[in-house]
Amino acid sequence: MPALSRSTIPLTPDEQRKSGRPRVLLAGRLIFGEAGLTLDCTIRDRTENGARLKLSGPAVLPSRMTLIEIGSGMAHDCELSWRRFPEIGVSFLSSTCLEAKVTEEEPEMQRQRLRRMWQDAKPR
Repeated sequence: MPALSRSTIPLTPDEQRKSGRPRVLLAGRLIFGEAGLTLDCTIRDRTENGARLKLSGPAVLPSRMTLIEIGSGMAHDCELSWRRFPEIGVSFLSSTCLEAKVTEEEPEMQRQRLRRMWQDAKPR
């Protein structure tokens, strides 16, 4: 049997990204759908452009969702890049700090809803 060369082995999502991601272990919460469904997750690695998440359970996820970093209060509007249960990869489209003042570009109702979800998820 011939040996496989590096070029014939399918790339994993980790190897396909444009830049390396530092490993982290952060609590996160995904928010998606019109009803504001939530799914807890663990952020396994992250850069300013995206993250690898470990899901807390099975879910049918849309292509767009919001990721809240529980510890920092950062909310990322993101797009699903890849999935391999129990992990997914997301690309960040925009980010905002939920502790900061609301800017004119942000819809206030959406931000208030995300802020409430973040505060509910924070350990007391």
